[in-house]
Amino acid sequence: MNLRLRICSVLAVFVAVNALFVLVVLWAYGVFLPWLVAGSIVFLQHGTVAVDVFRLPVSWLTAAVLVAAFLGAQVYYGYNRVLSRASSGDADHEVGRIVRRLSMTADVPEPNVRVVDGEEPSCYTIGRFTDATIVVSTGLIERLDSDELEAVLAHELAHVANRDVTLMTITTLFVEIADRVYHAARLARRALFDPDELTIRGKLALQWFLPLVALTYFFVAPLLWVFPTIADWSTRTLSHAREFAADAAAARTTGNPLALATALTTLAETTDTPATDLRIARTRALCIVPTNPVTGADADTNSIPATAESAAVDTRRDQVRTWLEGETPTIGAGTDTHPPVEKRVRRLQEIAVDLERTRGSK
Repeated sequence: MNLRLRICSVLAVFVAVNALFVLVVLWAYGVFLPWLVAGSIVFLQHGTVAVDVFRLPVSWLTAAVLVAAFLGAQVYYGYNRVLSRASSGDADHEVGRIVRRLSMTADVPEPNVRVVDGEEPSCYTIGRFTDATIVVSTGLIERLDSDELEAVLAHELAHVANRDVTLMTITTLFVEIADRVYHAARLARRALFDPDELTIRGKLALQWFLPLVALTYFFVAPLLWVFPTIADWSTRTLSHAREFAADAAAARTTGNPLALATALTTLAETTDTPATDLRIARTRALCIVPTNPVTGADADTNSIPATAESAAVDTRRDQVRTWLEGETPTIGAGTDTHPPVEKRVRRLQEIAVDLERTRGSK
């Protein structure tokens, strides 16, 4: 399937799931639970119940407004969420000069650049199209040569141009909402099997609304369990598509796909296995490979270390030579937030072949 069509399809699924989520919550608490309680009482007294349970408690127009408000709130909060982490950039740093040059090449508004101290190689983008910040750790600068660093920055710039950061933040936000709602709906189960882990809010809910908590667990939770799964699938699929698109854009902007490929393998080989905590995993989705975003102090260095440059060049030459012979190194298997690095490398190899054919035909 065409990449753009795939992205649009996933976004359509995402919007549909959001709408269905709002409608299910409205129906469950506005129709189903009241019908269950009142209908049971009426049935016990009269032996019959005459209620239309397959309806909404509000008009379709009101439901549409609520769905639109729910989506709008995610967009608003998503923007504020990513922008709250943005900071002033290091325009005079070598990384800043590379980003400035790449921005002019790609005709993209120049984002801020922040270089932070941190041994873990990390590079990610926060903000939005007109107010973005690319954060780079000194650990990443030390591990990559100049070509690889330029390719990684071009990848991040492609995310800025495609508005991917805010888009992915908004979509992952719904995953969190769906997770929390489903978690809250299972309060009765936690009270029975894990009472020591209950929060003060949970204890108050059990004390004052025990019948509603019990009904929610038995009748509403089964309706809600599917939403985190579908939302996670759509977010993961969209994230994978955006990563491939950014890889392709970076490769064509720099004209050096193999530099990005070697950068990906270097970072994958030096990155620990991502944690299974979903909140951490979603934060890692911002990075070029799934690493912990580094937010340490700003670095004072103003250039790329020469020793790291020479060592990285030798490593990259070996990797490129291997790929030109038709081999692909075995590296990290990827995570839910990112496609497998092997697959990203294969696609970059294909782009490299296409670029060589184009150059040869001229």
